[in-house]
Amino acid sequence: MTLNSFFKQCHEKEVFKMLSIYVVSAWVILQVLSITWQPLGLPQKSVTFLIVVLLICFPLYIFFLWKFRIVPLQKAEIDTDEKDQKKKIAFQKMYFSALGIIASICVIAVFFIVNKNFFQGNKTLLPKIIQSDKIAVLKFGNNTGDPQYDIVSKMASDWIIHGITENNVAQVITQDLVDEYKAILKGKNVEEDETTIVKEYLKPSKIISGNFYLKKGKLIFQGMLIDGKTNKTIISFKPTECATENPLKCIEDLNESITGYFITADKKNLTIQESPPKYEAYKYLIEAKNSNDDQEYITLLNKAIETDSTYFEPKVLRVQHYFNQREFKKSDSLLKLIKPDSYTNKRQLNLLNMHEALLKGNNRTVYNTYLKEYEIAPSDLGSNSTIMIFALQFVNRPEDVEAIYKTVVMDSMNLQNCRDCIFRIYVKAYADIELKNYNSAIKIIETAQKENEIKYLNRPLLIAYIRSGREEVLEQFLRKIDITATSAEAQELYLQAGKEYLLKGNKPKADEYFNKIINSEPNTVAPEMLADALFYKENYAIAEKVLSKIHTNEPKNSNVLSKLAICNFKLGNISDAEKNIQNLENIRANFQFGEIDYALAQYYAATKNKAELYKSLLKSVASGHVFHWKYYKNDPQFIDYINSKEFEEVLNFWK
Repeated sequence: MTLNSFFKQCHEKEVFKMLSIYVVSAWVILQVLSITWQPLGLPQKSVTFLIVVLLICFPLYIFFLWKFRIVPLQKAEIDTDEKDQKKKIAFQKMYFSALGIIASICVIAVFFIVNKNFFQGNKTLLPKIIQSDKIAVLKFGNNTGDPQYDIVSKMASDWIIHGITENNVAQVITQDLVDEYKAILKGKNVEEDETTIVKEYLKPSKIISGNFYLKKGKLIFQGMLIDGKTNKTIISFKPTECATENPLKCIEDLNESITGYFITADKKNLTIQESPPKYEAYKYLIEAKNSNDDQEYITLLNKAIETDSTYFEPKVLRVQHYFNQREFKKSDSLLKLIKPDSYTNKRQLNLLNMHEALLKGNNRTVYNTYLKEYEIAPSDLGSNSTIMIFALQFVNRPEDVEAIYKTVVMDSMNLQNCRDCIFRIYVKAYADIELKNYNSAIKIIETAQKENEIKYLNRPLLIAYIRSGREEVLEQFLRKIDITATSAEAQELYLQAGKEYLLKGNKPKADEYFNKIINSEPNTVAPEMLADALFYKENYAIAEKVLSKIHTNEPKNSNVLSKLAICNFKLGNISDAEKNIQNLENIRANFQFGEIDYALAQYYAATKNKAELYKSLLKSVASGHVFHWKYYKNDPQFIDYINSKEFEEVLNFWK
């Protein structure tokens, strides 16, 4: 069949007519959506989604034309001879060939559209501001009644234009261009109102305008952003105040607010602020989030707060930073200074409640409140890693970690430049270990270690090797550690190996590792490391001497006091043991999160006082003591109790 014959039959069967209906209808729908997506509150990429859907549906529509229109027509026709039958077969082949070509074109088009709009990441530290249609910046109205301030009107618009163009927000329609149009249109049947000219002839997507006036000897600037299509006010910026001799300060502050709005406009769900932050403050916050240095991090947060005193997020991050640094009093005092933008801002209130619960040791509330924050941006590495920690260490829910971890695809991540990525692997490995998925933990760590030698992944790897019974691989791993690691790093792993074998009930094997520490050169072993090795080997006499020296230098070290009291008891020095237990009680203070009760529980475990043991463990967990790799069922001091019903109650306290 020739192409002309094919087109002729398509015309006879009204194929082109039906296709034109689809194309015209699709075009009308696109035009309507392109105008109404913003007033309807739809996502900015709604038009893109619709184009993709229409392209996918087009070949399906052609197929349905065949099935429900052409096939019934052919059945109604009477075949007079074999020639007519061949024509039908030839038409069918050409029709489906055309369908295949159109489907291929649509698929390729969809691929390019999706790839361009949804999978091209931003490589800069600061996110690019959304490219929009043109933005008109009009001259600010001088409401002072003093002509000397007319120059300030022009200065304000020029400064805002500079901020928009410098930060690549959009193409700008200037006041000069508006004035040109006013001159050109003069005398024509057009109102000379600037707003009318801007809307009817220049058609920007947004209009920035404002005015300024005098109040008690001060200049007050007001600015607003208007939708160019609907003429509705998108946002009224907070008024700025300055001295009459320094109007530039007001203009700079307003410019910062406008630029801050545009840079956060596409992140409404992620923005904690009710009003946009100043752009300079936002830049400091982004730099802080990308810093790997604690001092630089807190310095940049402080700069963000100094630049914009109303900026909520850096204030919360500062509270969190000092909590992580164990400066709990400072964290608490800074938290009390933070006020939400309003008491209807649920997200700000939720974050404040979370940090308050964190400082009170209410771990269930910490987890539940932060889950709301995580659900807003589950793929954000910071939020993702934080909720993993809360699940594992705060509420002892290692089973929750897997789903959270899988939210972020790690295949293309560069671990050398991603601290949160490494930390996620660290937490995921410990969660796997708690769930006895040792092979999974080993695999994820070994894969990461091939890309980047990460020292703090060595401990979970060693634990997984021992608990999975891979002793040959363990020995090979430790031989490598002896060569590549420092003495202190190697001793940490020896101590952990010894404790792991105690948990497995293999004391002779455990003692081999403790002896590696005890027999090290004296100047290469830290006193507390030596004391721990002697203590776990049950060499209480020497351990007591070492611990006593440490206690003299660190009288408030609860771990040392607990072990010292146990050594006293094991050696029959009951009065000394009771004295050190009283010393433990005497160092109780705020923000210890069950530390003292946990230390007492260790003592009661050694003295076989079950009632006080379980009571102290419950008090410790209720006060916010975390489920760490060295606590509770991972602590060999509780080896005789970890399978009891009461111990299980402790582990499930926050579930």
